[in-house]
Amino acid sequence: MRKVLAVVLAVVLAVVSLAPASGRVSAAGRPQTGSYSRVYGAIGWLNMRTGPSRGYSIRATIPKGGVVKIVSGPYNSEWYKVSYRGFVGYSIDDYLTHTGLAGTYIKEDYSRVVVVSLARQQVEVYNNHQLLFVSAATTGRPELTTPVGTTTVMAKLSPYKFVSPWPKGHKYWYASAWTKHAIRFRSGGYYLHDAPWRPYNGYGTNKPHYDPDGGWRTGSHGCVNLPDWAATRLYDWISVGTTVKVVSY
Repeated sequence: MRKVLAVVLAVVLAVVSLAPASGRVSAAGRPQTGSYSRVYGAIGWLNMRTGPSRGYSIRATIPKGGVVKIVSGPYNSEWYKVSYRGFVGYSIDDYLTHTGLAGTYIKEDYSRVVVVSLARQQVEVYNNHQLLFVSAATTGRPELTTPVGTTTVMAKLSPYKFVSPWPKGHKYWYASAWTKHAIRFRSGGYYLHDAPWRPYNGYGTNKPHYDPDGGWRTGSHGCVNLPDWAATRLYDWISVGTTVKVVSY
């Protein structure tokens, strides 16, 4: 028995010794050329550089939660060429993990559709069966989840003031706040909108999480929060009657 335990312990120690110290994700979660990855673990922003090493200048910065397309790579074993909002450059894979798209097949059923993925915490916009853009998002917190299902846009409002339906003192009460763009996609007060009070969006932001700049945060009250750039672009493109499909995966 002691010999067996010794062998098991030796194997465990060997596996641990081979684990990467950098915290890089496993091969299964690493970026995939031609697909999409999200920025995770970075504090605030991830640099996009003009070449595949830290010696190159910074071309742009990508916010935590941002979704990038993997153009090619890896280079120097850990750098990928990526595109984000029209910028193309190189980012290290320590802070990139494969996310993929939820609307790959959904897009074939609609000429215009917005797909909201609860699992990925992202919004995908498809026009004529082609991906127009993808953005990180924040959906409803665990106790006030964004409902799954297919609806259509009911109204576009800009600007729009959100007022809490809960009285002050209630655990869900919130102070009234203005947004630039609000798109009502379901009755009961469900909107796609910008959220200037939220520093970043994306995977995990719908659940309680710690933000070094703002303390503990959690998801929305059921709406779909978007970065300002995404809310603006979506508002300009979308129209009343456009399909919105919220999926769990």
